[in-house]
Amino acid sequence: MNRSLERFALLAGVIILLCSAQFGACLAGGPVALPVALLLSVGVTLLWAHFDLSSDRPWLPPLVCAGAVLLSVLLAEFSFRSDFAEWFSFLFAAAGSGLTMFVLLRSRVRCALCNRRLATQALSFKCPRCHMQVCDEACWSFEHRRCTLCLEQRVPVLPTGEKWWTRVAGPRSAYGRCQICLGSAEQVDLRICPHCRRPQCRECWDFNNGECQRCGTALPDLPASLTMTVVQTTENIEIHGA
Repeated sequence: MNRSLERFALLAGVIILLCSAQFGACLAGGPVALPVALLLSVGVTLLWAHFDLSSDRPWLPPLVCAGAVLLSVLLAEFSFRSDFAEWFSFLFAAAGSGLTMFVLLRSRVRCALCNRRLATQALSFKCPRCHMQVCDEACWSFEHRRCTLCLEQRVPVLPTGEKWWTRVAGPRSAYGRCQICLGSAEQVDLRICPHCRRPQCRECWDFNNGECQRCGTALPDLPASLTMTVVQTTENIEIHGA
């Protein structure tokens, strides 16, 4: 509810800003009102996109800009003066806003899986396994910290070389069972947790992003893509966290 009120207040502010500026331009006559309508519509549309007021309705900003400019022209014409050229201002506003929205939509990042255009301030995640940038709505698993495709296909991320495993978790255990899949030492490649000494097979170590299921301790020397969660917006702002 608070989010809806905030968006409504922003929308109302955008409309009032456009009407006020265009009304002042109309008082100066058509040669001023036309270019001002064009510039204002571009600026308002950029502001609109920045606050993500209508990411699912790209036709709305041109319609609002044209309507606000037309209202300003009517007020100026009937209250103060008459200039036929001013009546074309709403067309300039619609064209400027429409062109701006077209460029913004074309430049927006798309989810690599569902191909949905990401909103201006939407979060997207770079999968540490396939390195694709995906949306947070349906294509990213927060629980498993990977994209849904890698989750379904069980795409590995940890190195497969024996030297790496021996260095970070010691040699293969000859006894015991994996604490997750319960596979025996004869069936799976068991590696002991350096902290709690509980065994996990290499596949389960990988599925859990190199972390022990029991104590939560991560193996040392993990791949760089696993040591941080990459959160991106469509403006390519990154926030890294362990």
